[in-house]
Order: sequence, then structure tokens, then C-alpha cells
Amino acid sequence: MPKKLYPGGFRLTLAKARALAVQEFGTAKGLKQSDWANSEGFYVMVLGNLEIEIHPDMSCSGCIQIDISMRSGNGHIFQLHDRDTLERHYEEEDVHKRRERREAFEEWVSGGGPEPCHKAIDDFWNKR
Repeated sequence: MPKKLYPGGFRLTLAKARALAVQEFGTAKGLKQSDWANSEGFYVMVLGNLEIEIHPDMSCSGCIQIDISMRSGNGHIFQLHDRDTLERHYEEEDVHKRRERREAFEEWVSGGGPEPCHKAIDDFWNKR
């Protein structure tokens, strides 16, 4: 029988998600498995106007990811934590942020083409 594959490459239990929620938010009240299909290892809770998701990092860093968002507006915060110690993993967060910036830059260039992008950069640089 083949070994079971888990989202993010490891099995995140409710107990581990609960321990992380208590550590970061002071409570795990209302923490439950996500309702959407194939959500094993994905847990959600609502804390006032915040919606909190705790799940394996899907980029396979081996970390636990916390996503925090406002229920009534824009904005999103994420944190990555070591899955064994639950310590914050700042280095892996930096990798994520660099990847997101690179993807946004590539999208910007591919959306407008290189000439308008060069002009926008030159305009910005010359305004200094």
C-alpha cells in the first residue's frame, strides 16, 4: 500500500494547529477543520472580525502557515512556523515575500511590455 500524501508534504493535526493558535492568539476557541472539500490539515477559526486559517505551507517548505484576513475588507497577513517547534520561521517568510514580489514584477512587465515599463522606471527615477 503506498504511503499517503498530505497537503504540504506532512500531516497537520488539529492538536498541533490548536497549540499554534493558543501560542499566537491566546485562544483556539472555534478552531475546526475547514469545510471545503479535500481540506485535511486545513483548520479555520473566527476571532472577532478576523478569519484565521492554519494549514501546511503549500509551497512545500515544511512549515505551518497561518493566514489572517479581515472578514469585511481587504488585507492579508501570513506567518510561517516550524512544524516541530512552532517557532516563527522568518527566513522562509522572506523566501515567500521575494517570490511574491518577483511574480508581481513579472506580471507587471508581461502586462505592459518592456518599453512602457522602462519609461515608468525612468520617470520614477528622474523624479528623485
